[in-house]
Amino acid sequence: MNAYLVRNEVTKDYVLGYLYANSDVFATLEPPWRHNLPNVSCIPAGDYSADFLKTSASGKYREVYHLQAVPKRGGILIHQGNTVNHTRGCIILGMRKGWLAGKRAVLNSRTAMEKLRTLMEKDDFTLTIYGGQHA
Repeated sequence: MNAYLVRNEVTKDYVLGYLYANSDVFATLEPPWRHNLPNVSCIPAGDYSADFLKTSASGKYREVYHLQAVPKRGGILIHQGNTVNHTRGCIILGMRKGWLAGKRAVLNSRTAMEKLRTLMEKDDFTLTIYGGQHA
């Protein structure tokens, strides 16, 4: 199975986009490009295997997707959250884009993760990320 993430709103504070999986569309939020530095930057555009994990290595996240072979990075997940304060370089998934406390956000994140897991049948998939990450 394949999914596609198209980045379409890139700023110095965040990167927003849409993830297309089958006929469903999800909103995504990532931290801004900071030269691919761990814990503070979005990852480079490209193709990644997204492997289903029952539990993340830290134990903080359950039933998430772990992106493999990210250049010079590790521990990159697709997980729930709302604002860039909820990620350390991972992709946050939501049902739609919005605002929370004056910050750009993705909303209904828990619902989005449940829907993605169901749609992908908790199987691994290939994620292709398009769009520049530079503001």
